[in-house]
Amino acid sequence: MTDINSIFNSQKSEGSATKKRRLDDLSNLVKRYKGGLDDEPSGTGSPHGRNDLDGGDASPDLLLDEPLQDDEGGRFFGGGLTDEQREVLDYVDNYEDQVEDEKYDDGWVRRQIAKLNRLMHRNAQLRAKFYDKPQKFLESEEELDRAIKSLSVLTEHSKLYPSFVEHDGMKIFGDLFAHENSDIVIDAVQVLEELTDEDTQAEDVDLKALLSGAIDAGLLDTLITNITRLDDSRRVRASEEKEPEEDQDEEPERAGVFQILNVIENFTVYQETADVLFIDNSSKRQSGDTGLLPWLLQRLLVKEKPVSQNKQYAAEVLSIILQKSRLSRIHFCQQEYNNKDVGELSGVDVLLRILAGYRHFDPPVEEPEEMEMFENVFDSLAIVVQDPAGKDKLLEYEGIDLLLLFVKSGGKRGKVRAVKVLDYALSSGSSSQLATDFVNNDGLPLVFKLFVSSRFADAKNYRSATRDKNSTSHVSLDAILGIVASLFRNLPDSSPQKVKLLARFVEKNFEKLDRLLLFRDFTIERIDRLDIVNGAERAAFMKTRPQRNEDLEDWEAELEARDAEWYIQRLENGLFRLQLIDTIVTWLVAEDDEGDLGIKSNIVKKLAETKSSLDDIKKTLEGYRRDILPKTPTTAEGDIGSESEEEREQRQEATDLADMLAVLIEFL
Repeated sequence: MTDINSIFNSQKSEGSATKKRRLDDLSNLVKRYKGGLDDEPSGTGSPHGRNDLDGGDASPDLLLDEPLQDDEGGRFFGGGLTDEQREVLDYVDNYEDQVEDEKYDDGWVRRQIAKLNRLMHRNAQLRAKFYDKPQKFLESEEELDRAIKSLSVLTEHSKLYPSFVEHDGMKIFGDLFAHENSDIVIDAVQVLEELTDEDTQAEDVDLKALLSGAIDAGLLDTLITNITRLDDSRRVRASEEKEPEEDQDEEPERAGVFQILNVIENFTVYQETADVLFIDNSSKRQSGDTGLLPWLLQRLLVKEKPVSQNKQYAAEVLSIILQKSRLSRIHFCQQEYNNKDVGELSGVDVLLRILAGYRHFDPPVEEPEEMEMFENVFDSLAIVVQDPAGKDKLLEYEGIDLLLLFVKSGGKRGKVRAVKVLDYALSSGSSSQLATDFVNNDGLPLVFKLFVSSRFADAKNYRSATRDKNSTSHVSLDAILGIVASLFRNLPDSSPQKVKLLARFVEKNFEKLDRLLLFRDFTIERIDRLDIVNGAERAAFMKTRPQRNEDLEDWEAELEARDAEWYIQRLENGLFRLQLIDTIVTWLVAEDDEGDLGIKSNIVKKLAETKSSLDDIKKTLEGYRRDILPKTPTTAEGDIGSESEEEREQRQEATDLADMLAVLIEFL
């Protein structure tokens, strides 16, 4: 049987210069029929006809060689058009007039849906009747394709999204996604991507209605089924055995996978729609794995050289979903999937397996897709290790050991990102075992080597590698300080691991302690300079205080907003770093409360040299504690019982940290 996809592609290629087709506008439709004239034998055309249509000058040779035709409907007196082509252009002219007067309302939506249903029914009948003669139903397929593309006009009328959903428009997409012609599927996916894209500037209520309608119609299931059906990695796998031959059908499949990933990314705009991407928790359907996560993990494990755009995009979509949805993060960590090559594995295991290939070198800079994939995988790991389930998996799969290998012998980019992940993994009160594992795997020499080698210039600049994407060669000093502060908090008291940590600040005549206090001085100087600027701005704004009470409320709201902005500037320009440093200093004071190690006396001495004291450190920690201490929600702000599990855990973590700071302050 003839391959209908190949026929469909060949027919479409006559009117399109690229394989990735977009919505045909009227000008393109006209060009398609102009192109048909150019393909006719030169002996049947007229130079006048060509000039009238194409706007170009006729060749002198053509003027001499082409015989003139004066029969009725001929090319010369008929303007260079056949009867059929004239009818088409007349239809286009009439259509342009109709479009100007088109009224886009609920009735238009119902007519479009009815038209699509009719075209799909007719195409299905012709396919069943002429299953072995694809030419018989090719015309109905092209007509259906044009009708699908016409739905793109909805992007300009997003107010009609709820109406489209109400009239079962999303169910039509489900039927289209199951079509036997993959080109129909790809075009339907492309239109859905346009409708759900944030660039449509649709109101939240309308876009949410469309996305929720897509989920209720089961489109997520069909999208995932089709992303498996459009296997864009066959050529990659074949290349491992032999040099593959070029396959024209692979480009549409690669484009289809990319478009489906684009639609899936659009579901992450809202948390409620992002939550169902990995695990369906809706009340209307049975809970369970959607199949997207296994596909993403399998796709990331496909070995490619060079890394394709779709593999990079799969890694990016994974990181976006994990960042947006707590349910997805838990599912990602807890569920295990069977891989035919490596057996049972979980999401964290896959991330570590991919990163293990780069533990001694960074991806080549000349391969941007591979570099982005590498960064997205690290981002996904940094996200999941902040949850208890991710910490457990990192410990189970010896992730600390791998990350320390990056710090010890990895490339510059890998080292920067590994330190960042370690900071996130250790930064909570539930990281005791990870902290112990860190010390047992010789993490202390590595982190303090980075601390000592940190340049003063880097210490002055808070916008280090983790915040400034243009800086990838220097490890963030804040991440290093965060690791040290977390080790003090999480290592058991009087444990061998904590003794080793304290010893690092005593050895070499308190070298690390002196450097820590030196960084403190640099940080305070930076904050003081910023405070002068912000203070002047605040004083100028205070002079604008209105005299009338009715104007006072807006002014006070503006002042509150500006105070918040100035506070964020202080955090970004050194306040957070100062809070970390003073937390470490206070831990050292608390651990040497009796003064046996000489740490406390050395701290008091060094602070006095800069006219500071332990009272200044106490003031920093008291402000830090006030900032992080959760506020009890009032009736206006909401009831605690309405908080999500993630919000309750964040509240508890902040409360625990505030309690720890209260205990530390007592030692000052």
